[in-house]
Amino acid sequence: MGVLVTIGWWLLARFVPPPLPSWGGQEIAGMFAANATGIRVGMIFMIAGMGFFMPFIALISAQIHRMEGSPPVLAYTQLLAGAMSVAIVLFPVMFWATAAFRPDRDPQLILMLNDMAWLISAMPFAPAVVQNIAMGAAILGDKSPARIMPRWVAYMNFWMAVLFLPAGLMVFFKTGPFAWNGLLSFWLPLVAFGIWFNVMIYALLRAIQQQPDG
Repeated sequence: MGVLVTIGWWLLARFVPPPLPSWGGQEIAGMFAANATGIRVGMIFMIAGMGFFMPFIALISAQIHRMEGSPPVLAYTQLLAGAMSVAIVLFPVMFWATAAFRPDRDPQLILMLNDMAWLISAMPFAPAVVQNIAMGAAILGDKSPARIMPRWVAYMNFWMAVLFLPAGLMVFFKTGPFAWNGLLSFWLPLVAFGIWFNVMIYALLRAIQQQPDG
């Protein structure tokens, strides 16, 4: 998932760093026209990457189920929130693909599609926040005989939930740290997600190795 998204979003579509929110229709349309094929192929990589993210989310829920036992409320909460996060990412992917499908269309329409894509990609913070809180709560409340994940992984998830919150303000800003290309709404969550993703891979592999057979 990580490889596919990096190739599609960063290398092919060239969406990192993001286009400036202050750009007008002509500038955004020119960006899509100059790299229409790269964006189209990049969005295919993004869709494939989100497909691989689904079993990752399911695996987290399976380990949470081990922690909390029955009823697995936190496991189901994480699973639903993770599924919503995947859906939220797929919407902007399709808007970017639509804009690149006809890059010669009215620049204002391409501008609108691009605005919708960037706002949807990060502004709906609630599912990600709920997902991280569910993971953190499950780890701290672990009822299994031997702790499945370290407590520090729980605190990392709580911090991730906090770092997603500034993205909710991006609809008010076209410049500065809260804009969709800003420090607090884009770069900090992006780096934090990369750290979270790799830490969770480590924690999940460790949990699987310690999981009894059967």
